[in-house]
Amino acid sequence: MSSSESPVRENASAPERGSRRKKIIVPVCLGVAVLAGLGVWKFALSQDLAVAVPDRVCDNALPGGTVQELLPERGKAFEEKLYGFASPESVSSVWKCSLDGGGKHISIAYFPVLDPDGYGPEDVERDAARPGNAPVAWGDTKGFVDGSAVSLFVSCRGSKNRDILLEITTGVGGYGDKRLKDLPGTVEQVAALAAETARFVAPRVEFCEAPSLPEAPPVIG
Repeated sequence: MSSSESPVRENASAPERGSRRKKIIVPVCLGVAVLAGLGVWKFALSQDLAVAVPDRVCDNALPGGTVQELLPERGKAFEEKLYGFASPESVSSVWKCSLDGGGKHISIAYFPVLDPDGYGPEDVERDAARPGNAPVAWGDTKGFVDGSAVSLFVSCRGSKNRDILLEITTGVGGYGDKRLKDLPGTVEQVAALAAETARFVAPRVEFCEAPSLPEAPPVIG
């Protein structure tokens, strides 16, 4: 009898094991689904937050007002990255600030043009007149709109009594294939941000004795 009863007991336990598996698998699947749904919800929520730009950006170098106007009101959270350093007295030889928020991007940078014979005011005028570009005037400072950026070239007197140019460039991303000069309102804001950057950088460059820079925003065209 024992040999004939053994298969009966094994057959009777098979549905029980299947039932236990179902009891385990169903809660696990539900847990995975809940976690996945929670992840999607958190991701969606992170894409629809208010883009909070601080009062000062780029390690307190620049006011945040113009940046706030350039970025969307809602979307991915604000993020800042800084390359180089700046203080009330000085700024590194190459300085760049990258700002993101709401799916848009802003880049701010300056570069000293130490060889004016290689690139000077006449070259700035030439590039401003290129097809697709637009000239920018800011007092005695000239520049141009090129693609997705505004560049200003501040002239200053170097330590060897030579003219030196400081290139200040502010650019934006997240506008598709549109050129910056074809974005009314936005191009003026980007130019204003370039002017704010120039006011910050020029007095802090060791070898640059820059003239006083205008308080008014640059004029495009």
